[in-house]
Formats: sequence, C-alpha cells, structure tokens
Amino acid sequence: MSRRVLPFLLGALLAGCDHTTPLVPTNVAAASGDAQTDTVARVLPAPLVVTVMVEGGNPVVGAPVVWAVQSGGGSVTAATVTDAAGQASATWTLGPIAGAQLVHVTASGRSVTFTATALPDAPTQASKNAGDKQNAAPGAALPVPYAVLVQDQFGNPVPGVTVNWAAAAGQGSVSPAAGVTGASGVATTVHTLGPTLGADTVTATVPVLAVTLTFVSTGLRQAILVATVPIPANYGIHDTFVRDGIAFVFAWNSGVLIYDVGNGAYGGSPSSPQYIGGVITNASGISAGPDVHNGWWFWNPNTGEKKYLFIGQEGPAFGGIGNGSSGLIHVVDVHDLAHPVEVAYFHKAGPDSTGTHNFWVDEPNQILYAAYYNGGVVALNVSGTLSGDLSSRLIDSLRIGGVGNTYTWGVQLYNGSLYAVDMLSGFWQLNTSAGHLSFAAGGNNVPERFGSDLWVANGYAYTGTWGGFYRTSGVPGNAIKVWQLVSGAPTLVDSIITTGIATVSDVEVSSNGKLLMFSTENGPNAGFHFYSLADPAHPAFLLKYLVGTGVHTATLGYIGGRVYAFGAKDPGSPALIILDVTSLTQ
Repeated sequence: MSRRVLPFLLGALLAGCDHTTPLVPTNVAAASGDAQTDTVARVLPAPLVVTVMVEGGNPVVGAPVVWAVQSGGGSVTAATVTDAAGQASATWTLGPIAGAQLVHVTASGRSVTFTATALPDAPTQASKNAGDKQNAAPGAALPVPYAVLVQDQFGNPVPGVTVNWAAAAGQGSVSPAAGVTGASGVATTVHTLGPTLGADTVTATVPVLAVTLTFVSTGLRQAILVATVPIPANYGIHDTFVRDGIAFVFAWNSGVLIYDVGNGAYGGSPSSPQYIGGVITNASGISAGPDVHNGWWFWNPNTGEKKYLFIGQEGPAFGGIGNGSSGLIHVVDVHDLAHPVEVAYFHKAGPDSTGTHNFWVDEPNQILYAAYYNGGVVALNVSGTLSGDLSSRLIDSLRIGGVGNTYTWGVQLYNGSLYAVDMLSGFWQLNTSAGHLSFAAGGNNVPERFGSDLWVANGYAYTGTWGGFYRTSGVPGNAIKVWQLVSGAPTLVDSIITTGIATVSDVEVSSNGKLLMFSTENGPNAGFHFYSLADPAHPAFLLKYLVGTGVHTATLGYIGGRVYAFGAKDPGSPALIILDVTSLTQ
C-alpha cells in the first residue's frame, strides 16, 4: 500500500468518530449521596449523584439516566442526563417505612444502587402490645410481661421513649418500674400479682405523649406444680410429714428420707428440695421389711427439744379387714437431720397381732395417740428420754368397735376430745384424761363404706372412705362425710361424692380453716381435690389436680408465708409432688 493511502484511511476513520457520535457507557458509579440517614418522609439533605463513564474512565456527556425507588415507598427524580463531567443528580424523598431504603439507577443497561436509612418520626401513639388480661394465683409473677408499643404517625416503632409502670395500691408490684422502648418500640415490665383474689391493675404512662394505658390481670385460685421429687421404686412413697420447711418422706422399704423444702439450712426450697439424710428402720421381725408408713416430728414444748421422729410401720394384715395386722412404732433421733438414728420402739402386746397406722401427738402433754388397726386406739407416754423398748410407757388402749368390728385408721385431738375413724365401726368421739380413753359418742355410723382418714376443724369433722375393695356391692370409697360436732354425738350433715375414684385416702383442712383437701386413688379423677369451707357444713368444690396413678396421701406445709400441698404419688413412678396452693386458702 502506498504511503498516500494510509493518511486518507486514517482521516476517514477519524471523521467517522466526531463529537456528534454518542458514546456507549460501560460503567455507572455512585459519586455522592449514598448511605445517608434521615427521618422518614423527609427529603435527603444531599442529592444522589452518579458518574457515567466509558471504558478507561472517560465521562459520557448527555447520557440518559433513570432513577427508581426500589424499596421504602419514597420518591425520586424520575430521569436526568449527564452533564459535561458525565454526572447526573436526583433528589430523594424517603418513604414512610423506617429502616433501609433503596434507589436503583440505570444508564444504557448499566446500574448502581443507593441506600439510605430512614429513622422513625417523633412518637405520636402508644398501645398495649402484650400481657393484658392474664390469670394467675395471687402473689405469682405473670408469665407474660406487659408490653407497650410506641409508634410514629406512620406506624413505625420508636425506640428510646420512656415508659413508667405502676401497680395500684395493694395490687402487687412491677419490675422494672420504668424503662425505655427498644429497637422494636416496645417497653416491658413483669407484674407480680398482689396477695388477694380478684383484679389487679397496672398503669403504663408515656410522658412524652401524656398517655396512660391500663393493664388488668386477675388473681384466681390455682394449684401450681412447683416440684416433683422421684422416690425409689421400693414400693415408693406412703406419707409425708412437713414442719418448719423440713419434709419427712416415708418411703416404705427405702426408709424415711429427709428433705429441706424451705427451711433453708440445707439450701432447699419448695421448688428445689434438697436431700438431707435418711434412715431405714428395723424390720423388727416383720417379713415384709421396715414398711415405713407414716410419722410425726415431735416438738416438745416443755423442753424445747425437736429430737424425736415417731414412725409407723405398717406390716402385713392377716385375715382381712378387722382381723390381724402387724407393725411397730419406731423412734428415731433426728437432732442431727443428716444422720438420723433409731433409738426406741413400741410393740403392742396382746393375744392377737396388731399393727400401727396413723398418729396424732398431744405435744403439750407428751402423749402419742396411735390408730392401731384391729388393736383400736393406743395412748403412749413419750415424755423424757426415749430408748429401747417402750412397752412400759403404754397408758391405755381401746378397741373402739369391739373384737371383729375394729380396724382404726386415724385419730386426731380436737377441743379436748380424741376423734377416731375406724374402717369398720365408723366415726367416734372419745374422752381422754391424761391418755386414759373412754367412749363419748358416735360409732357404727358409716355402714355402707370402709372408713379412712379424718380431719377436725371449725366444729366439723371430715372423714374419708376406702375402696380397695367394696364393703357394699357397687359402692366405692368415694365419699367424704361431713360431721357436725357442736353438741352430742357427731351428726352427719353432708357428704361429698367424687366420681371416677375408688378411695379417699387422706384428708386435711388448712390452718386458717378455709380449705379442705383430700387425696384420691384408683380412677380417672385420682389426684388432689380442693373444696372451699366458706360454709364448713357444706364444702364447695374449687378445683382438682389430677395425677394419673393417684395420690395416696397429701398434707399441707406452711413455708415463707405460702401454703404448699405435698402429695405421695402412687407407683409405678412414685414421687413427692409439691403444689403451691396458697390462693386456694384465701
């Protein structure tokens, strides 16, 4: 090719690339205005600026640029063109939704995204967000915190707003009493209900809005499970005695197990019982073993000693109800609860075999009264130091129904009389003078059922019935008998019949006389049953707490101003069940 042709071709090529030929952008970049922060619905203080370039970084003049809001709901200049520096700008008005917002920018198929953070506007409204209208037992902390939500005019949550909480007088407490809303616009507090039944009120005040909201929850009667303590499956647990935050669990051939359930000396509480110690008492020739059934921790008011624990051994019966029984009273020295030691025993001598069941101790007079099955009622002197064989301390015994009609389940001292319930001969009132026993009234008054436990309070007695098998065909042991004790013989005034059970095995009235509790077994309604004694002659049902395998015995314990039910859950998975029943006693 000649040298003259080359300049010509080069000139022609350059002529085809004059300044009127548009350049194709190869890159769009954010120049300024990215990552700004402002309040929702506001115009950002700085415009959004992009630079449009070709390969090599040269600016493109006159390139069309399209702007579009990608999220947040705001607005932006729709379209612009680049200037001599290859830049284009737009104004962005944030949308009403707090949080990250996006604008998408495109030029000839190339794009870039701008971000901004939209902050909530000033608070304009507050509302209840959670926790209102709960129910719990009086004195309990509500499970769901009260929550207040503070928002701006667009409904965005507003953080950093002070909320003050206050419980109405006598209606519990709140924690915290003041707080600020978090990132979600929510402030919370926990309401612990007051000590009485009924509605409790808490107010939430938002000072910046001059708004007060009211939360109302209700204290209801409830039985609340606080602990379950497994017991060795060596038959399991038969009875429990609770005093001063110490629980003595009578666990058959596993012996007596001692727990701190609120005394605190061993770190225990009702919700976290701590094992202290235990002892397996002597079998004393009983083939079935120690058969540790029940007990009483004796506090001697004359000496101040809390030294002795009396334990009932319920050995095998012979020949059915009303015939032979077996078992001794064992005495354990528990002055060191961690190291109890058996020190004495009592065996009731006689021509036939008799065995002990439940106790009541007249502590001021230092007399132990024992229900002794076919042996009737026994009075035993337990004053002074107890050691070895206590047979010489027998004060008296009384076979209350006579031979063949006596199988005494339990006894209780009340207003100078000793009351006894007998499986065969019913409910009795006995005179006792320094432990010497004689008949006063009653007896042979529950012919259709076998009697079981008793409790006497408020001038009335409440006796249970047993139904391991039926005394009368088709009549289970599902009754509580209510007896008036004002004058003369005990008078039957009412009966509570509980369907879906076969046995009422234990009965107790709260120390304030307002609650009747009994344990039940064998059926779909087995467990704890609670009745109001607002009218002690006619108990009114409150609630039941069902336990599938049944509850053999139940007793009340008073710890830290609260009332707990301690129940002996039947096998196959025996356990000590602890319920908070404080609200039921109000």
